Amino acid sequence: MIDENFVQAAIQIKKEYLKVTNTLGVYQKKAKETTSEMDKIIIKLEELQEKAKNNKQMTTEMAMTDIEKIIKEFEEQAKRLTSVIDPLNEQLEKLALEEEELWRMIKNKHSDLEDYQIISYVQNRLTKENLS
Repeated sequence: MIDENFVQAAIQIKKEYLKVTNTLGVYQKKAKETTSEMDKIIIKLEELQEKAKNNKQMTTEMAMTDIEKIIKEFEEQAKRLTSVIDPLNEQLEKLALEEEELWRMIKNKHSDLEDYQIISYVQNRLTKENLS
């Protein structure tokens, strides 16, 4: 019914998608660890604010030095979080584009088929491949 090359491309996209989603737990754990570290940084800022209120001997320069350290730590955590999220987003965007392109090619080649027929056929093949 649908060219085998298209079906194989759909199978490959689905395998890649499953691979990405199987690693979501790892990404989620890293993201939670990073946000936990960011929460600690916020607490440090609050502690510094309280320290500055209560310590009349603390100069603006001393406070700025402490703030700069905290900001640097925050930036490092933000970079760490970005390094976790960006590759995942890139992979998902790539798969979405591949899926859109495959859909366009199938519709061009099989313009006589309705959308539901194409979807049903591909879904049945994915089920046979244990990928649904």
